[in-house]
Amino acid sequence: MNWHVIISGLIVVVLKVVGMTLFLLYFSQIFGLSNDSFTPTRSYGTVCPKDWDFHQGRCFFLSTFESSWSNSRDDCAMKGSTLAIVDTLEKLKYLQDIAGTEKYFIGLLLQPSEKRWQWRWINNSVFNGNVTNQNQNFRCVTIGLTKTFDAASCDIHYRWICEKNAK
Repeated sequence: MNWHVIISGLIVVVLKVVGMTLFLLYFSQIFGLSNDSFTPTRSYGTVCPKDWDFHQGRCFFLSTFESSWSNSRDDCAMKGSTLAIVDTLEKLKYLQDIAGTEKYFIGLLLQPSEKRWQWRWINNSVFNGNVTNQNQNFRCVTIGLTKTFDAASCDIHYRWICEKNAK
């Protein structure tokens, strides 16, 4: 009897069984077939709502259609979130990478403050960076496309990014 053929055959059968088992276990995750409103994300048992992205303990929603800044802010509020506050370079890089070539409103506004105008986040913290494309009528900010913070008219319709804590 040729033991090499038998052992090789057993190895093939075991690999097929293991492969099929893993495929069946992860089929719904691979093909997105889930009826859950929450889906587990990368680590530590955190979850974000369906269609939200998880990054460093936060959930991010990128809209697929466009609206004004105030309507975008209101949509985020209805989702239990705020427009994104991009207060670290790492978060900026992450959001710019997933934004691709689209422009997205974020939670940064030009607001009056002590006899002058100042860029502030929607949580009222001061922005300590540079905003390009400044114009007296541009009081909102977008990210994406140019890899910078770009001033924009609040009335022009862009996509937007919502942010909230992961559960």
